[in-house]
This record gives sequence, structure tokens and C-alpha cells, in this order.
Amino acid sequence: MNTITLINEKAAFREINKLEPEWLYRLRKRSWEAYNDADMPDKVSHLWRYTDPADFIVKDLDPLRETLPLLPDYQFVDLRQMQTIHSAFGYNTSGRETYAQITPELAEKGIIFKELFSATRDNPKLTEGLLGSLIDENFGKFEALNLALWNTGFLVYIPDNSVIEKPIYLHRHPTGMSTIARLLVVIGKNVEATIIDDYSCHCRHQGAIANSVVEIFAGDYSKMRYVNIQRFSDGSHTLITQRAQIGEGAKAFSVFGSLGSGISKINSGTILNGRRAESRMSGFMLGAGAQHFDLHTTHHHKSDETFSNLDFRVVLKDKAQSAYTGLIRIEKNARNCEAYQENRNLLLDKGTRAESIPELEILNDEVHCTHGATMGPIDPEMIYYLQSRGIPENKAEQMIIEGFMEPTFGRMPESIGTLTKELFSQKLSASRQPDGEAR
Repeated sequence: MNTITLINEKAAFREINKLEPEWLYRLRKRSWEAYNDADMPDKVSHLWRYTDPADFIVKDLDPLRETLPLLPDYQFVDLRQMQTIHSAFGYNTSGRETYAQITPELAEKGIIFKELFSATRDNPKLTEGLLGSLIDENFGKFEALNLALWNTGFLVYIPDNSVIEKPIYLHRHPTGMSTIARLLVVIGKNVEATIIDDYSCHCRHQGAIANSVVEIFAGDYSKMRYVNIQRFSDGSHTLITQRAQIGEGAKAFSVFGSLGSGISKINSGTILNGRRAESRMSGFMLGAGAQHFDLHTTHHHKSDETFSNLDFRVVLKDKAQSAYTGLIRIEKNARNCEAYQENRNLLLDKGTRAESIPELEILNDEVHCTHGATMGPIDPEMIYYLQSRGIPENKAEQMIIEGFMEPTFGRMPESIGTLTKELFSQKLSASRQPDGEAR
């Protein structure tokens, strides 16, 4: 580790800010100390076996340690237009201003959607005790750093018996060379909602680092859909850690799409904390050039008769690489659980590489679990078959790739499937342009 990093890590935490709740300051300070004390992640462990943790080290932490989130000033800003297909719209600027808009109809129902720092002051009953409880300072070194220094984020709160038909859309924009973002979602009982968490930017900050943490609490019998799409520029390094905890009879559908960043690592998971809870995860990666993707998923069954299913598909070309590790853990007292896990990889060029490692920790016998993984190139006979019917080779390859992905997109709710399929197709078309053209 270089000298600059050592100096930063040993620096004392800042003084409390007059706008900062005392409980939040204590949490941040404790997390900063945990970050200082924590060793770098062990590259021998499965979680960091395929990605160098040094890729996510911020060399100069002094400015970040002294930086608080900026409270939004709605009087002097022209808000971006919220689309009619969304029920709420949140975004942050490159200068860390974070804005949240919500329809009057949702506000009348008691739904809260706001900038997270404001929420820690205005809504302590929703934030204190929940913020940092699923992903705390002991979760990992980079997660401790996030809890100590996040400077842009949102709170989404949806009370019991609410149905939100249109998605809540978040545009997460980089804030320069170091972006530290957070999201806290609190969903009551018998709620139905969709959140689209879109990490996107046309800017190009070579070597920029984004560190984001997402915590989701979904009450009994809720139906929660969470879509995480990462499409930053290829020069950036992105680390996203996400956990959801769902109650009795709740259903969670999570989608993770990785299209951008030169190096991307996602650690996602769902804790099935109530009887008959159900979690489904779908995901897709499309890598080109020298992109490196690393995904780890966890389904943690803590109650009886819970169900989980994962379907993740990867397409790689040029010299792109991907690694997938998936953990299914079923506790000793969690009887009659079912868990499925599938990871399929399509390698378009000889320079690509994919790893797939399923992991099972099953502590009782009354379960039904299966897992599977495949990887390989396109079958030449499939290309030949389509060419023999007058379809050009490049079009034939595109049709096969789209057919490979269709089962994943087809399992998603229509609104989500249409969006993710469109983004995948855009990246696929761009990556297939002739050498010398922009990708």
C-alpha cells in the first residue's frame, strides 16, 4: 500500500457538522475507524479471488473525509423533467447535489422519497437503526468506507398497503473521480413497487472509482422489484454492494445488468427472513474489449418453506472476462426450502474467459436445491444453418445471441424486460462496430 493511503487511513475523523444528527455522526466515525482497522480483502477468499481489491482503493481520502452531502436547494435549480412513465424521479449531479421528485398522488399516500442526508435529519424513525444495519462497518473494508463517507444517496419509504404502478427511477451520476453513494429502501406490508437504479453517464473519467451500497427492507406480503443497471464509461471502476431482507410471504424480484465500467464488481444478496418468502434474481452481462466483470450473489434462507431462483447470463467478446460465484445458504431451522441457481456463459471470441462457481451451505436435509453452469462458443452449425437460409453471418450471430438471452429477459415483468433488453441490444450493436469506430 502506498504512503499516501497510509497517511489518509491514519487520519482522525472530522468534527461533527451542525447539520448532522449525532447518531449519524457516531455511525460514520465508527465506520471510519473500522475502515482504518480492517485489512485489505484477502485475494485467496472466494469473494475476491478474481478481482484485485486494490482497483477500488481511493488514494486521496482527505477531501472525501471532510465532505458532507449537499442539501438540495429547489429554489435555484431547474429540475430535470420527470417522465410520465415514472412515479418518482431522483438524480444527483456531478457536484453532489441530489434531487428527488414525486407525484402529488404518491405524496398524499404518505410515500417519502428524498435525499438521504435530509432524511437522516427529518425522518430519524426510518433511518436510525436501519441505515447500515444490513451492510454495516463490519461487512467489509470498502463497505465500511462507504458508510463513513457516502455523500450522495436516497431514501425510499412506502407505507403499508400501497401499490405503485409506475417505477421509481433513480439516475446515479458520477461525482468526479470518487463517487460514494447509498440507497435505503423501506417498504411496508402488502406493498407493490418497482425501483430502477440506473448507474449511467456519458462522461469519461479514466480510473474513476464508484462505491455504492444499497439496503432494502421489504415487509410481509410485499412485492418488491429492484433493477440495478450499471453502464458507466469503460475507464471507471465500479463496486456495488446490495442486500435485501424480505418478510413472510414477500416476493422479491431483483435484476442486475452489467454493461459498463472497465472493472465492475457486484455483491448482491437477499435474506429470506419470513415463512414462504420468495426471491428471484435475474442478471445479464455483456462484456467487450478488456472489460472485467465479477458478480457474487447470495440467497440466505432463514425461514421455512422459502423459495429462491437465480438465472444469470453472460455474453463476452474480444478479451472480456467475467467471474460468477453464487451462494445458497439454508439454515438448520429452515425446513422445506427450495433453491435453484443457473449461470450460462456465451464466449464469442477466443480471448474471452468466464468462471462460474456455485456454492451450497445447507444445514438440514429437508430441502430441494439444484444448480448448473454452462460456457462455450456459438455452435458453428447454428451459424451455418442460418446462413444457408440467406441470413448474413453477422446477423446470424446477433440472432443467436438474442435467442440466448431471451429466456432471461422473458422471465422479467414486461416493463423491466423491455427496458433491459433494449439496453442490452444497444450495447451489443455498439460493440459490433468495425475496429476504429467508437464503441
